[in-house]
Amino acid sequence: MKKTILLLTFTLFATAGFAQQLGIKAGATYNNFKGNDAKNYDYRLGYTAGLMLQQHITDLVGVQVEALYTSKGAQLEATSSSGIKTEDKFRLNYVDVPVLLHVSAGGLFFDLGPQVSFIAKARRVSEITSANGNTTTTVETDITDHPYGVDFAYVGDIGYRAGNGFGIEARYAGGLKKIDDEGPFAGRQRRNSTISLMLSYLFN
Repeated sequence: MKKTILLLTFTLFATAGFAQQLGIKAGATYNNFKGNDAKNYDYRLGYTAGLMLQQHITDLVGVQVEALYTSKGAQLEATSSSGIKTEDKFRLNYVDVPVLLHVSAGGLFFDLGPQVSFIAKARRVSEITSANGNTTTTVETDITDHPYGVDFAYVGDIGYRAGNGFGIEARYAGGLKKIDDEGPFAGRQRRNSTISLMLSYLFN
């Protein structure tokens, strides 16, 4: 699956046409789940990094395609009636491929469009603390097969790019479908929600 994703991504870059600009970007993500069954979740920090390919149709409007490896997920805390505390961290890693309408003027830019994401790896890390707080047990479970293999989202961002090619941007990606296909959360309404702050460099 991972080899197929990488092959499709590089094929997309190679056949996207001429007169493009290639760039790199990386940053931090602030992730949570949204939906009727995700009201008690807390945000968790993650990361994102990858490539972007930009082609302008006019000086103002263009198209931007990206391939980003992004760490998403959320965390959930619960305490039983006996005082046992459980903290679950859901770490979902995706390959994000947004296709964006890019509008720029005077260094300021906006991006808007759809995004398709492919699950690469997922883990659930559970930390169970005894009622007296003296003992903590950590259990890590591979749940890569639990989320749907493909996720969809809408993406919007705003940023600024200097004349030397360096840029900074803030982005929001909102999931459009529930993420759980199998496992204990199958059928529940949980969607990915990601805020990103990224630095980038566009090669001249």
